[in-house]
Amino acid sequence: MTLCRTSVFIASLLTLALLVACSSAPATSGGVTVTPSSALVNTPTPDSAQVNACSFFSAADAESIIGAPMKIKPGSRAQYVCMYEEVTAKPGSIGPGTVSLTVNKSSSKEAEDRSWARIKEVRHLQAGEKNVKPLSGIGDEAWWTGNIENGKASVASVIARKGDSQFAVDEMVLEYRGSPDAMKNVAKRIADRL
Repeated sequence: MTLCRTSVFIASLLTLALLVACSSAPATSGGVTVTPSSALVNTPTPDSAQVNACSFFSAADAESIIGAPMKIKPGSRAQYVCMYEEVTAKPGSIGPGTVSLTVNKSSSKEAEDRSWARIKEVRHLQAGEKNVKPLSGIGDEAWWTGNIENGKASVASVIARKGDSQFAVDEMVLEYRGSPDAMKNVAKRIADRL
């Protein structure tokens, strides 16, 4: 195992540990429930409008990304987060793969500009960052974050902005199993609907 693969593996394990720790008991802050996926992207602020993420993201979408049957993850669904997990974990894997969509719709263009600036800073969305690249054709601005090996992704995201909304399609599986093309196609369809 090369040093790069070892580093990615360790980082992935730490991310998984954080997700497991956070998913056991969602925290609340100012009346907003913070789930693992939403904590990684953004949580609604007083400037946010409500949006039903599952109206944009189906089990079939999640299945196209992971390549296995998916179901809503128990206890992790909030109005602005829609998370699916594998029905049956792949033999030999660390746990079931999960895929989520988090959507934040701001109440104004100014609120969206502030929120998007925070996301770009926290997620290091800029050219030249390791495993980060801009994507074209998805919303007003979109970014890929994550590593790809042999055409498959492991712990990756498509983060995009469209009008007064921003969203992230997050694939959270330690093995290289996720389809980057499916993630981008799902993200484009979501952006087109916002």
